[in-house]
Amino acid sequence: MRPALGLLVAVLACSHAQPAPAAGAPSTAGGATKDRGGAASAAQPRPDVRAISDELHALLREEAERVWTRWTTGAGPLPSGALAQHPRLFLRESLDAVAAASASSPDDRLALRLLHAELATLAVSREAAPDVDDLERARATLAFAAPGDRRAERSERDLDRLLTEEASAQKRLQLAEAEAKAAKDLAPLALARDAAVQKALERLGIPSWASIVEELHGATPAQLADLAERTLTDTEAVARKAMKLSAQYSLGVTPDRVHRADLPRLVRSAAADREFTTGKAWPATRETFNGFGIDPGALPNLKVDEEPSPSKGPRPLALLVDPPQDVRLSLRPAGGFEEQRAVLHETARAVGGSLSQAPRWEIVQLGSGSAAEGIAQLFQEVAVDPAWLREHTGLRGEPLDDLVHVQATRRLLAARRAAALVLFEVKRRDAPQTAEANAALYKDLIQRATLASMTEEDAGRWALESDEWMRAATQLQGALLAAGLEDALGRMSAKPDAGTTAAGGTDGGAAAAQGAADAGAPPKASPDAGTPTKVMNPKPTRSTKTKTASKRGSSSPQPQADAPPPPPPPPEPATGSFWHSPASAELLRKIWARGRSASALEAARVYGVAQLDPMTLAQIADRRLAYSAPDAPPPAERPDYKYMQGDRKTRRKRHKKR
Repeated sequence: MRPALGLLVAVLACSHAQPAPAAGAPSTAGGATKDRGGAASAAQPRPDVRAISDELHALLREEAERVWTRWTTGAGPLPSGALAQHPRLFLRESLDAVAAASASSPDDRLALRLLHAELATLAVSREAAPDVDDLERARATLAFAAPGDRRAERSERDLDRLLTEEASAQKRLQLAEAEAKAAKDLAPLALARDAAVQKALERLGIPSWASIVEELHGATPAQLADLAERTLTDTEAVARKAMKLSAQYSLGVTPDRVHRADLPRLVRSAAADREFTTGKAWPATRETFNGFGIDPGALPNLKVDEEPSPSKGPRPLALLVDPPQDVRLSLRPAGGFEEQRAVLHETARAVGGSLSQAPRWEIVQLGSGSAAEGIAQLFQEVAVDPAWLREHTGLRGEPLDDLVHVQATRRLLAARRAAALVLFEVKRRDAPQTAEANAALYKDLIQRATLASMTEEDAGRWALESDEWMRAATQLQGALLAAGLEDALGRMSAKPDAGTTAAGGTDGGAAAAQGAADAGAPPKASPDAGTPTKVMNPKPTRSTKTKTASKRGSSSPQPQADAPPPPPPPPEPATGSFWHSPASAELLRKIWARGRSASALEAARVYGVAQLDPMTLAQIADRRLAYSAPDAPPPAERPDYKYMQGDRKTRRKRHKKR
């Protein structure tokens, strides 16, 4: 049985959730294959590899068509039904035939490897189907009761929203505890799934779980664990700085009092929602891409559905039905900062699919997609670039600072959490296969990554987040690639004589460069991506005139209580930013042309680095945390005494008794 629609949408639509490839299975001598019991069947003809490839291609198209129909209309056949019509793709004979095939050109060899990986994943999923389906079904139907609820009707998908909206710390703890208790019951199912997957690997002749991971992510589990460990180490100092700043601003507490239940509210962005009105996200996104010469709305092979139908899926969705000739983007205007981030992310995925160029469909459509995810995260983070915000919104002064600082914290914690999940999947396979051991390891790693305390109940959530194919590795690699691209594109597009910009403000880069120059060292040329080095300008201070001085005759008019609000500030074009540079499009096109099969490491080599560097992410986050807008603070609101009731009580005259 295939997963439900929600899981399949994530599998087909998100660049980090494509079905994971598996390692190649060896064929028997003389071209013979083995059945499930291991007996040779040399008389059986070997399946045609080209026919297998065409059938898999047809399956992916059909599934994507079904997802698109249900996402945009709310009706139609389930995508999982398409898989039942292609039983040959699950056979070990098909897997062995692809493994035994040979090719002369590099593109054909890559296509065969990707095809074998996809078939291996399908075969493992079918072999372990009962246990895998039991766990997925339990995850999808997980329910808990919020404080005050009579019945357990809240799903796991509601948790982040509930925790973000809940102002009471005590109620947030109760919500998180209720969900964690419900998730604890999934532990036996997760252990059964792990055992079933291991048995499936053995029956299919796949060497090991590690070989699947290596073929999927282009790196061994040990290499991915090393990257995750370096990410946690290199970003720890700036993450603690970010937590201190955001905990005080969002929660009003010190960092040591932040609990796992507080994290969604810690990085909330609702205060900026009024700047992102309904219907603004798509025009702002088109304008951003147009800045470097690519108009998503004008690409002939990209279909954009922006009808505000209530039956459509609530979030933006890029669906690569048959890239590059058939790519689709579903938008449902709702407004808010989160919608703007999501539209930028999904548009980058859709544009990348439309501009992919490869001689084989496997190269374009198969693979882990870490390079595509990295570019998508790059544009997602454009929504919190100070220069972009000043260009597209009226945010100025302290509200701008607050959004930039909080979102820098969010970006750091997301990358660190992905690193922790990578380490969890690698390390738990060397630990005792018990629920207690997995829970203890999960708690230690997530606490280290998020810098938030967790209870023993929280540790039971490991079964909810365990993933045998390590999709968190794609998120981690994408986050590090996005930071590297942001730094590289920012240096490519920054004007050398731009000491000040319309965006103004300071990100700490000018002071660091000046200090390096004083010490005789060359200054570092790495301001915010797309934001050239700025001169630090002191903020204007608010007037401190006393009431006595005002009574003596101040010439400045006093604000009226019923005065209309001031007009929004004019936009400030960020001409020195990477999204205004044609050179950015040239570099991004080179990465997009490689399709989904391109890894983050391969993309990093395109802009001239040998490996993904977590320190780049730390430096960018540190600059964002140091950003200070040059605008004057908003004037203090004067109370309107006209509508305030006095504290003097009216005394009633007492009448003397006669």
